[in-house]
Amino acid sequence: MVATNLFDERRRAVMIAAAKRWKAQPPTPATTQVTPSEQARYDARRSSFDQASELKAQGRLPVFVERKMGPTLDWYTLPPDDAARAAGRPVARIVANVDPKVDPVGFATGFMVSPNVLLTNWHVFPDPGSVRGTGANFLHDETASGVARGIIFEFDPDALFFSAEDLDFALVAVKPKAITGELLSSVNFLAINGSRSKILPGMPIRMIEYPDGGPKRYAMENCRLLELREDGFLRYETDTEEGSSGSACYSEMWEVVGLHHASIPKMRGNTILNKDGSAWSPGQPDDGIDWIANEGVRISALVKAFGGLVPTTPASKHLLDELLANTTDPTDEVAKLATPRAPEALSPVLPDPSKIFANTKGNVMGGVTMNFSGPVTIFVGSGVPASQLPQATAAVAADEALEKALRFDPNYDDREGYNPDFLENDITVPLPRISQERDQEMYKENGQIVVLKYHHFSLAMNASRRMQMWSAVNVDYDASKRTSSGRAFFGQDRWVVDPRIPQKYQLGDPDIYAPAKQIDRGHIVRREDNAWGDTPTEIEFANSDTFHFSNCTPQHAAFNRSQPGKQWPGVQGLWGGFENHIQRDLQSGDTRACIIAGPILNPNDPSEDFGTGPVQYSLVFWKVVAVTTRDTNGRRSLRTYGFRLSQKDVVDRFGVEFAPGEYARYQVALSAISDEAGVIFDDVLLRADTHADA
Repeated sequence: MVATNLFDERRRAVMIAAAKRWKAQPPTPATTQVTPSEQARYDARRSSFDQASELKAQGRLPVFVERKMGPTLDWYTLPPDDAARAAGRPVARIVANVDPKVDPVGFATGFMVSPNVLLTNWHVFPDPGSVRGTGANFLHDETASGVARGIIFEFDPDALFFSAEDLDFALVAVKPKAITGELLSSVNFLAINGSRSKILPGMPIRMIEYPDGGPKRYAMENCRLLELREDGFLRYETDTEEGSSGSACYSEMWEVVGLHHASIPKMRGNTILNKDGSAWSPGQPDDGIDWIANEGVRISALVKAFGGLVPTTPASKHLLDELLANTTDPTDEVAKLATPRAPEALSPVLPDPSKIFANTKGNVMGGVTMNFSGPVTIFVGSGVPASQLPQATAAVAADEALEKALRFDPNYDDREGYNPDFLENDITVPLPRISQERDQEMYKENGQIVVLKYHHFSLAMNASRRMQMWSAVNVDYDASKRTSSGRAFFGQDRWVVDPRIPQKYQLGDPDIYAPAKQIDRGHIVRREDNAWGDTPTEIEFANSDTFHFSNCTPQHAAFNRSQPGKQWPGVQGLWGGFENHIQRDLQSGDTRACIIAGPILNPNDPSEDFGTGPVQYSLVFWKVVAVTTRDTNGRRSLRTYGFRLSQKDVVDRFGVEFAPGEYARYQVALSAISDEAGVIFDDVLLRADTHADA
């Protein structure tokens, strides 16, 4: 039997903590306003569900993806009450006894998040001892003939139990067979994932709960999300009562967005107030309290926390692995099915120099040439008639639509970004700033330049040019942090827009990369540099992050590739060759570096209209490599190397330790890069510049 007084004490403590958070940081217009990037992420996610519904109708949606989406897909074709019933089936009343001869007493709510594991609150189950003898009562519903008793399954904390007070959650295994013989698999489970784009402030938030230990109730009226907090909580207006602890919170599309854990009372100091302003005291009914709002724990925060749990037995490891395997975002799988992979660029052929910038009607930029100033010349245009391109694309898409493609981490808000302290040893490599003269060109929100964070790197976008102004990446070539499976491990390349900023600020395939067949999608943050991590998933997601169009710049294949091929005999791509130089240098000794790079977006760069409007393409690119060096006393110090790469010649031989080597001809002072690129490097980098006096 549950110790009700202790449960009430824990519940009250959680309630007071929520009230103190509210008092310290109440919702404000700044925290409740939906930013353009949040709206874009939500719209992209909603679009994915539309695509999933279309794929389901075509019979092309795999069963495992459909199961992850659950009642969400039915939202488009069935009345909300049918979807609600499907969403509520895995929600259980937590009861204090499992004896079939005794009427069960309900005191909380929980819901299945995997075939064998239920999620509820820490204040419901703080330790395994509090679980023993209790059960999960499913389908305790109102029916035409009365309230159904439902099915009761006993909890099994010996198989799996985790709880945490800070996020107020408890995970507990449920025995696979009910006390009356039914199978747990019959109630299904609610798929959860770490996406933070399922709901926005101001939208309806729904709950399925067992208030006062009674039958299931659907709270779908007068419910509104107030705030999504960065500390892992969300606030909302929804009717709840005692016994609702551990309820599932849903978006209007029936995706699970939160775990309800507390109602927020009005307080004076440490005293909870009644509606009449008097002090509330334990033992009095809750319905007299002056409630302000409700608070839940964000599912995205819980999924992240679950990934850090450490099982202690083979049984708990199996159940935890099973749970985590179901937390991937189904919209990522939909993207693979709904977006055919772009075919590889056709083999480039140098155009006739006499056709420079001469458009031929019916061709996709037939004979267009990009002249990069200086010794480097970039040619664009395949001379392939436009009428021939769609058929080739369709053929490739039909054959390759179901092949493995890059898998992207859907949790954009959880990406850690570039770490200035990555080199350790009390050495910092700060991010660059933007010069005052170029500040107005940058993409901003609320007047501030937006720094987009990815796995291991960050970047800032030049809105005028639709390309990045700079990027900064942490690189580690330690073999233990990298996969030995090669590119096949990641799947086919797939470039995507970053949903956090409007697509109109990202240069995409139709603008230049598709029609200009000799132009590569040139990474600024190199795929190989970024594809490292402590787990296969981290490596995979870090690799995929480099395939956002925000990290892409137009580069001619003879410049971008270290081995351009037979089209340019004797040419070794300068950009690709230099990237290989850095990689080889970091594979022995100190394997870490910080690399800051970008295109030089010169206002006088040439432009060409490829059918979607004028596009300016960069003529010059820059890199700053920051590494540490050890003196004779073993002390580490910072060394920086700046390079301006615009020439075609490239060398093949590299030094053992990091040094410019034969690339010295391209090395320039960081101050020179600042003058040309409009980025400002921190004084700590300028002082470490090995070429400052040149």
